[in-house]
Amino acid sequence: MMSNVTYDDHDPLADNPFAEHSSAVTEPSHIHPPDDDEEEEQQQQQQQATTTTYDVNSNETQSYTSQEAIPPVDTPPVDTSPVDTPPDQGTERTIDIAKLLPERKNVGKYTLIVKVTGLERVGSISNKKENPTLIFDCSTNIPTFRKEKHKNLRKSTQEFQNLFKFLNNSIPESFIPSLPAPYTNYGINNEEDHDSTVSNYQQWFNRICIDPLVLRSEELAFFIESDYNSYIPINKPTTQVSGLKRKTLKQLAPPYDEVIELAEFRPMVKSLYVGIQTVQEKLLKASKSRRLLVQEENEFGQKFGILSGNNENEERLYKRYGKVMTAVGDINSIIATMDMATLYDGLEWIVKDTYVVKEALTNRHFVMRDLVQAQQSCKNKQETVRKLRSKRDTDPIKADNALRGLKIVTTTEQNLTLKLQRITGNMLIERKQWITWYEQWLAKSIKSYTLRRIEYERKKLSLLERVRSEVRRADMKGGLSRLGRHTVSHKHDEISQSTGGDSWTGEVRHHSQQEINDVSHTEFDKSLTIESNALPGAKTGPGEESSTRDSNMLDAKSAAHMLGISTYNGR
Repeated sequence: MMSNVTYDDHDPLADNPFAEHSSAVTEPSHIHPPDDDEEEEQQQQQQQATTTTYDVNSNETQSYTSQEAIPPVDTPPVDTSPVDTPPDQGTERTIDIAKLLPERKNVGKYTLIVKVTGLERVGSISNKKENPTLIFDCSTNIPTFRKEKHKNLRKSTQEFQNLFKFLNNSIPESFIPSLPAPYTNYGINNEEDHDSTVSNYQQWFNRICIDPLVLRSEELAFFIESDYNSYIPINKPTTQVSGLKRKTLKQLAPPYDEVIELAEFRPMVKSLYVGIQTVQEKLLKASKSRRLLVQEENEFGQKFGILSGNNENEERLYKRYGKVMTAVGDINSIIATMDMATLYDGLEWIVKDTYVVKEALTNRHFVMRDLVQAQQSCKNKQETVRKLRSKRDTDPIKADNALRGLKIVTTTEQNLTLKLQRITGNMLIERKQWITWYEQWLAKSIKSYTLRRIEYERKKLSLLERVRSEVRRADMKGGLSRLGRHTVSHKHDEISQSTGGDSWTGEVRHHSQQEINDVSHTEFDKSLTIESNALPGAKTGPGEESSTRDSNMLDAKSAAHMLGISTYNGR
């Protein structure tokens, strides 16, 4: 069989597609020199391959035609060396990441500053709770925005969710922060719920605005400049593995990972995800038990208040103590709400964020599996070319198909290699940022939970101390003589928590009068004062006469309103 390829007499091996060449496998274009038509087709294919590589790795889904638009990032040359390096070559890894991620060369060039100013809940009850409206201002120098400053922008929570879904699917290199909950366990009609929700979304914007890959996305400009309640993603995000296929692939063992940091990061994130959910379950059970305790305490206080004594002092003691126990039960109800609103809600955001990070690392494993399959396919195509080259008589059509297939799988392997290196390099940077955020947010949640718990436990102690004067009046020996305390103070107005310290803990730190007033006055002082004034010869307890002067505390009506709000969810 004769071949239709013309050979040069002076160099019979120069253009022979079946001659022995050292670059026959890695450079298939040198094996079979194309004619003019084939050369044009190869140039078009190379342009398409270059465009595809840019779309996959730079996450730009639309070309920029305006002179004011962000210039496209040059696609770096393919570096087939592994990203991971030994510990003593940390500088080389930094250089590789800088080449793979040109978006991070000038991090401060484009900025976006967002200030959340308000929150509105309108419509039905479900819409008020699940879909509030955020009001914010922003200023930027990103050219994709039509103007630099925007004021009084209004976006619904549904629009935020659409933006998050797009960014999470279209930028596989980054850990996109999950959205905070649109409501808290304080209750949607509470001022603390408003402040907490606004603060959480402000922090979400702060985390988004430091990611240069997110700032280069046109969807961010479309989201901010679109009309209220009308935004939907304009560009189509990259298709991710989902559904039953994703569940099946997740059951397989993860591929070998050369990058030790990311190989150890996913098990750590998954353990946090499972462990924090366990803590939430325990906290939810404790909150349910405390609410049951509140019902028993209220019933106990009511039953105790109707007891009759032998004299007037004993009757005053029973009524006073019953009223105090009812107030203590109400404070325990507030404590149960505060536990859920501070610690549970803080842990809930960590659970949502760890899930996003875990799935992003899983997507990286999918890319690694695709790369392994592409490498195996490339080896098979190379073996096929070797077999065809070893034959004396070979069909040129089969040879052309084999070379074309080898070129396709080689291009695919190069694209996947570059994509994996970009994902790995950016995740190494964001891994440290995410750990820093996790530690700070967890410490903030625990601090808020602890301070609120201490505040209301001290208020509970202050309420119990209100009944001490009635106990000493009912018992002429002071009420504590049977405990071995023969020498007790006869002052009825002394309290354990004063500006000089705490007599229960031996605390020597001095408190201001405002701090003492915040602890000694509770939301239920008015009901106790009315009850004590209704009794004959009753005297106001310590600090009760100045309770009306404390403008920072809730009155009984506001406290009852807060307790009556359905702040409990069954998650």
